[in-house]
Amino acid sequence: MAANISSNPGIYLHIPFCQKKCPYCDFYSVVDSEYRDHFVDDILKEIALIAGSVKQKAPFDTIYFGGGTPSLLTVREIETILIALYHTFSFSATVEITLEANPGTIDLPRLKAYRQTGINRLSLGIQSFINRELQFLGRIHDRQEAIQAIEMARQAGFRNLSLDLIFALPGQSKNDWLENLRMALSFHPEHLSAYNLIFEQGTPFFNRMKAGKIIPKNPDDEARFFEATVEYLREAGFLPYEISNYARNEQFISRHNYKYWTHTPYLGLGPAAHSYWDEERRGNVRSVKQYHQMVQNRRLPRVFSERIDAHTREFEHIFLGLRTYNGIDLAMFEQQFRHSFLNRYETIITPLLDHNLAEQKRDHFRLTQKGLFISDEILSQFWADPHV
Repeated sequence: MAANISSNPGIYLHIPFCQKKCPYCDFYSVVDSEYRDHFVDDILKEIALIAGSVKQKAPFDTIYFGGGTPSLLTVREIETILIALYHTFSFSATVEITLEANPGTIDLPRLKAYRQTGINRLSLGIQSFINRELQFLGRIHDRQEAIQAIEMARQAGFRNLSLDLIFALPGQSKNDWLENLRMALSFHPEHLSAYNLIFEQGTPFFNRMKAGKIIPKNPDDEARFFEATVEYLREAGFLPYEISNYARNEQFISRHNYKYWTHTPYLGLGPAAHSYWDEERRGNVRSVKQYHQMVQNRRLPRVFSERIDAHTREFEHIFLGLRTYNGIDLAMFEQQFRHSFLNRYETIITPLLDHNLAEQKRDHFRLTQKGLFISDEILSQFWADPHV
């Protein structure tokens, strides 16, 4: 069975509206914006503006509606955006179209209609099946609504379903977390994303932590939760293909997200969206108001762009590759960067191998389960290495 991975470019659309802001989330989003009614027209204008500067070398094969809460868009709005994309760019016949959805914002007719527009992959932000955890996380749905959302997704015809869960919450026991995993697997999803709770600077959770009102789990506990997650999902037959992502098999790897880890080109549309195109990283303005004003004045809503120099490109190749299950393809690395990965970084690699933090399997070098959990610490060594 072929892995759901390709080198074709993708498109990401950032839908920045939420019914309520979750206190742990640092993604750009707004509640009750006066620019909500203009948003689809603004997106259409950005599509038209960017079309002239994009030369396609291959058809796009993914479209990803992220947020925010994309399921706050109506079916007609989704359809309007998709039609504009199809009229502007070329797409493969097997395009993967993902919609992120909040269980508290959907019903069966809406899901059926989404499916009819061509959306063939649904990512549900479940986060937990335990009510007290959902309340702590500030979610707008409860356990029953989470279960109903999954059941409705299946009834609507979605056969590629991803569930998001969060672990290592303050006060969460290992049994609580395993119960969340057990519940998730009882619905036979094709994909799971399991993230440990991170206290991002600027979020309400971060402020509460600094004030001593929330006590995060210590690193050893987080490591135990991570190890339990990998072990539990491996035993259930899931492939841990990236630090936080698990697929029932290679066919259900998130084709779009995998592009981020392999430096595959993608276009980002919408406020705060990022792009990677022609070896240049670009970012849109992080404001719905300014985004609206710029596209209405026929200006690309871009606030920065940077060429990726050799130092950064090599480090990012290492950083992104070592997050994945396959790790670094040694022959491909040497072909691309004109030197051997194993020889160039021998002083970093040898201790990793000696301490079972990494392994070399045939023509790939990758982090072990133990190494993946402390990957940030490991990867910083490559950035500091003078050879990069």
